Parts: sequence; C-alpha cells; structure tokens
Amino acid sequence: MKNLYGFLGVLILVMLVMSSSHVLAIETAQSEQNFDETHYHMDGPMVIEVILRTNYADGVTTEQSIQKTVWSMEDFWSEYSDWQLLTQDQGKMVFERRIEDISPAMKENGHFGLTDDGVLTIFEGKPDDQKVIQTFFQIDVGKVESSRLKELAEGIPVESWYNFEDMLHTLYKAKAAKPVR
Repeated sequence: MKNLYGFLGVLILVMLVMSSSHVLAIETAQSEQNFDETHYHMDGPMVIEVILRTNYADGVTTEQSIQKTVWSMEDFWSEYSDWQLLTQDQGKMVFERRIEDISPAMKENGHFGLTDDGVLTIFEGKPDDQKVIQTFFQIDVGKVESSRLKELAEGIPVESWYNFEDMLHTLYKAKAAKPVR
C-alpha cells in the first residue's frame, strides 16, 4: 500500500511539473507574440501604411490601403483586433479578415444566369452583358421550371448570402449528370 501511495505521489509531482512547464511555454509564446506587436519605439506619432484585405465567402477579395497616424500602439492594436496580421514591415502592416457574406459588389450588381451552354453563372450586371464573375456547374435545363429558366435568362439578383446559397442549393438539384458538349 505504501508503494501505491509513493507511486501516486511521484505521478502527481510529474504531472505538476509538466503542467507548469506547459504554462511557462504558453506564457513565453504569448510574451514573444506581444513583443512582435509592440516592438516599435514611439517618440511621437508614427505613420504606417495599413493594407486591409477582406475575403468574402463568394470568393471575392477586396483590398484597401490607408495611411494611419498612430499615437498609441495599444490603441492601434485594439482598432484592428478583429483582423489577422499577415505581414509587418517597417512602416507597413497587412491585415486580413474573412467575412461569411457575399461581397458588396455582388449584392449591388451580381445576377445569376446561364451561359449559352447552360452553365450556372454569376454575371456583373444582366446575363446579356456577358461579364462573368463566377461560374458553377452545368444545368440540365430539362429539370428546371420554365418560369425559373426565364428568370435566369433575365438575371436573378444576388441580394444576400441567403439568396446566394439558396439559389445554388436549388439549382444543384438540376445539375447535369455529364457536361453537355
């Protein structure tokens, strides 16, 4: 019985040592990350070029470049806390984020339609303009209601993420088994 208690005592001691070294490793990693974020020495305001990349769920990426006057690095980091820092060079930082929504341009001017060979496509403007933004899959037009085909010929606006997903889901049911040539 003494051997069992001794073994349990040693086991608990080993677990405590391992746990504290794991906490130390986490704290060290966090302090190194904080060092990267705060290694700028500021004697006054600093001007940084900030590049903001936004990736939308519809595959569109936008990029905005701004010149930011930074008075406090703490305030600067809190302003971009929802962004992921990609690169950090002298006087330039690139941040990125992912938005689970369609892009503003798609909401404003995107239309579902079909190409001449029956491929479900999103066009910039009406399908007649033939400005393709994104293509999906070929449709078996025989499986689609005639009223829906007429709507697709005229262009169905992509108004929201819900509308985008719903249209893809609905028309996927009419996906051609083999591409028509």
